[in-house]
Amino acid sequence: MKKPELLAPAGSFEKAKIAFLYGADAVYCGTASLSLRSRAEVEDNDLENTIIYAHNIGKKVYAAINIYALDENYEEIKKQASMLNKLKVDGIILSDGGVLDTIKEYAPDVDIHISTQSNVVSAHSASFWHKNGAKRVILARELHKEQIKDIINNTPKELETEIFIHGALCFGYSGRCFLSDFLASRSANLGDCAQSCRWAYNLYAEEKNNPRKSYAS
Repeated sequence: MKKPELLAPAGSFEKAKIAFLYGADAVYCGTASLSLRSRAEVEDNDLENTIIYAHNIGKKVYAAINIYALDENYEEIKKQASMLNKLKVDGIILSDGGVLDTIKEYAPDVDIHISTQSNVVSAHSASFWHKNGAKRVILARELHKEQIKDIINNTPKELETEIFIHGALCFGYSGRCFLSDFLASRSANLGDCAQSCRWAYNLYAEEKNNPRKSYAS
């Protein structure tokens, strides 16, 4: 049986080192304003140091460019992709078809990983991304283990699959969330999530015969 890769988030070089110390095989980092981890972004120098350190100890680093990009974002995406290609990052996590095409052109030596934001819930969808250059798909967090097993058994052996085993389950379809934008005018799909799903809420239920009376829970 092939040993699974244990992957952890890293918001800085120091956090990456801690993740490796406690057994992570790889870490993933946000990049500038182009990932959904923009509030835990890793500066270019930090990212370079993380990659060098990881490779020296036989570990891997993946970088996220997984926003749903507007046309105005693409010049920055091209620069980031070229930089990541030069740094020899082990993979770029993305969710947008246009970004995928750009990565293939500007970071041709880097593996492509399809983000959970792309809502891969079937073998058909996973195979589509594989045909378009993806080495790995990060499956939707709503899937149960039998569905995951079916996807693995019905996709090319060369296609890697990744699943979340711990962490937040975003209020939305596999993280494609509009709650933050609605409540706080901060788009989760552009990396500016206000974590609205983690706020403290009270639930009120009105009685049929007394609409003015309510109960909080």
